[in-house]
Amino acid sequence: MQASKEIRVTVIIIAVLVLALVYLFQLFNFLLFFTNVLGLNVTFRPNTVFIFNKTTRLILNDLACFGLIYAIFQEKKYLRVAFYIFLFEISLLLPTYFIIKLSLEGDSEISSPLLSQIHRMIINPTLMILLMIGFFYQRAIKNKKIS
Repeated sequence: MQASKEIRVTVIIIAVLVLALVYLFQLFNFLLFFTNVLGLNVTFRPNTVFIFNKTTRLILNDLACFGLIYAIFQEKKYLRVAFYIFLFEISLLLPTYFIIKLSLEGDSEISSPLLSQIHRMIINPTLMILLMIGFFYQRAIKNKKIS
């Protein structure tokens, strides 16, 4: 699973670029874009648009983080842990966030302070970044024990 230095640097650059673009275009309507590309003339409910756009952002952010984890650590076990975190995030945390957010506040972009923090943990790549910090820490401890 070892990649050359050029491939690793390229993956890091692409991943950081994807993270930056997702952040810059966080209000971009992915659902409208995809329906236009497919030539569909469909009107969606606001909650559907909200759920689709936030889910798309989550997936793009996490895929970029997978790329970073691959390029930085180059170990399958780290990608496996990241994948399980992603599954937990998309199957439990994201639906719970949608239920709470949409039932309490609707599909507005502005959230209460509590939901705003939950939004940052789930939709933004915060969990994956914390995971990478944990990987660095684990590697540092492992290297310290070896030397």
